[in-house]
Amino acid sequence: MSPWYILYCKEESPNLLPNFHRKFRNRFRLPYSNFLELVKRCTDDSNKPDGYFKRWRPGNQAAGGKPAAPLELLVLTSLRYLGRGWTFDDLTEATAISEEVIRTFFHQFCSFGADVLFKEWVRPPTSAEEAMVMCCEEYTAAGFPGCCGSMDATHVEHSRISFRNRQAHLSFKLPFPARAYNLITNHRRRIFSTTDGHPSRWNDKTLVRYDELATGLHDGTSPLCNIEFELYEYDPSTGRVRKEKYKGGWLLVDNGYLNWGVTIPPIKEANTTSEWRFSKWLESMRKDVECTFGIMKGRWRVLKSGIRVHGTDKGDRIWKTCAALHNWLLEADGLDDGWNSDWSGNLGELNEHNMPNALQTLLTLNNMSTVNYDTSGMGQGNHPQPHEGDEDVAIHHGRVIRDDTGAIIVREMSTEQFRRRLVVHFDIAFKRKELCWPTARLGREPNME
Repeated sequence: MSPWYILYCKEESPNLLPNFHRKFRNRFRLPYSNFLELVKRCTDDSNKPDGYFKRWRPGNQAAGGKPAAPLELLVLTSLRYLGRGWTFDDLTEATAISEEVIRTFFHQFCSFGADVLFKEWVRPPTSAEEAMVMCCEEYTAAGFPGCCGSMDATHVEHSRISFRNRQAHLSFKLPFPARAYNLITNHRRRIFSTTDGHPSRWNDKTLVRYDELATGLHDGTSPLCNIEFELYEYDPSTGRVRKEKYKGGWLLVDNGYLNWGVTIPPIKEANTTSEWRFSKWLESMRKDVECTFGIMKGRWRVLKSGIRVHGTDKGDRIWKTCAALHNWLLEADGLDDGWNSDWSGNLGELNEHNMPNALQTLLTLNNMSTVNYDTSGMGQGNHPQPHEGDEDVAIHHGRVIRDDTGAIIVREMSTEQFRRRLVVHFDIAFKRKELCWPTARLGREPNME
């Protein structure tokens, strides 16, 4: 008869509080309908002989003859621990369940999340066709054909690292021990892949070696290596614009990763306007992975305040459980669907007043607040007519390897070689005014029910 059970676990509970669904979502992070679905899955698991929650099967009794704690309450305690970073003692005060029972259930819940929910909700596309729907559409509209995600690493405080491992988990950036996680996400903030935790002293070059999706793209073992796309380039003999076919997905990264053809960072020191535009736009696009870190640490406070359990393996299970619930919530809120663009394709209507802010930013270098491009020569296959001050964006044609269809294989090129080709493509698409900035569809409210 604890307050939590009366307010949240009875059939009449949604009628007891005004704005019940909104308050429940705020307090436990999940919509009430998703909470009920999660409880049902835990109940079904408890009926299995080897289930994670068989100890709390409805009707079971503890050693002293008392009935087992209700699964509904125990699921709420785990969600509150993850969402607001409560202690087990706080949860005992709110539910009248012993601290040891809550602690034991929490670790089982995180094992269930890491082994079952994570495999269900955190997965990359399994084919090139699925990748085009799940991730490539937004990047292609933004001028990055073939891109299938953004990659970066983040640190999560782990205050109870064993003393013998503490030194490796003290990085140069943080004053406390932490674990490092490499993450790949699409522009909709959906997590495709994440590594297990590693010592925070490891850099990005080391972490990427343990990311199955990134190494699969590099080695050619990932299904995303079958993504086919085209890039604009200039014909060296005629100077006319043509399209070149490429094969293989690639990722947006910062400058801390390895020199792979499938990991493209911004240019550190841009020498031309086209390189500057490309780098600024890439830096803006890859903010999606940074936003994902912020959303996860804001929604699951335990990742922000620090993990307080013993054992790095248990901390990794907490991270994976939060990642699975994050993707589940994206789908529940409808944010996993395709995104819109601020503007698309009418050359006659685009000017400095109605151009999206992201495009206006690209025109600020060297007082380029307005640019008078001659679009008369921008027909299919024609070279754009240059004006005074335009750079020659010649491409460096290095050695390339093609497949049986004649497509250039991305993973066989170096970062610099492929990036030069992307800069040329982006410059042509920009001058043709074909770029779009992907945005979430407006008017959507989070699912509170």
